[in-house]
Amino acid sequence: MSTTRVAITGADIATRLPAPPETGADDGWALFLDVDGTLLDFAHDPDSVEVAPHLHDDLANLRERLGGAVALLSGRALSQLDGLFNWNHHVAAGLHGAQLRTPGGDVRTTGNAAAFAQIRARAAELVAATRGVLLEDKRLALALHYRRAPTARAAAEHIAETLLRDVGDSHVLQRGDHVIELKPAGVDKGGALAALMQEAPFRGRAPWMLGDDLTDEHAFRHVNASGGVSVIVGARRPTEARHALDDPAAVRAWLHGLAMAT
Repeated sequence: MSTTRVAITGADIATRLPAPPETGADDGWALFLDVDGTLLDFAHDPDSVEVAPHLHDDLANLRERLGGAVALLSGRALSQLDGLFNWNHHVAAGLHGAQLRTPGGDVRTTGNAAAFAQIRARAAELVAATRGVLLEDKRLALALHYRRAPTARAAAEHIAETLLRDVGDSHVLQRGDHVIELKPAGVDKGGALAALMQEAPFRGRAPWMLGDDLTDEHAFRHVNASGGVSVIVGARRPTEARHALDDPAAVRAWLHGLAMAT
């Protein structure tokens, strides 16, 4: 399906979300959620994020209400999502779509961790010799974080470009909020969302996507083309999302309200 891509800079974005279908008519929509910066507040270290106590119950209630049509779309690995949200066996895309767990429980993987081992070792060497950059090894992908030291951005860029030259065209760089990732080529959250929309219970529903970062723009484009609802979290602009929430706290409050309405 084709669509006109329009980046919204500020005043035209809707800060009030449309109402989802009433309880009892929930087969009309599906919910896709980014994690860091959307469900969770950022932390200096990806392992230091905190999950609000009620979030587990809210997500479980919404999965039941939507007949399972809730998915996490994240740059984190599936194993991390499972640990953070008790998400084992539930639908999710990890590593921006390089890992995709379908409603049937199958996991589709793009990339080869063993073949990527030499690049991971090279990344560890470069980061060890650099101040302010934190390496997150995702096995099939790498993330270079500089949230603790924003001035280390240039150093992170240099490491990322070096690794990209070494690995060739099997991987690409994905820039985000104080992070640069080296991920398998040919995958993104838009592709993951589109693939899930072909399967029950997502098929035939209007997708709702909430995300904060550049990595979520791929999904916003697909949602807009499908007549769904795209929601940017935070102040980043421009964006192709049509609606906005202020921050992860606002997202959690919105989800809690939906969960309590069941």
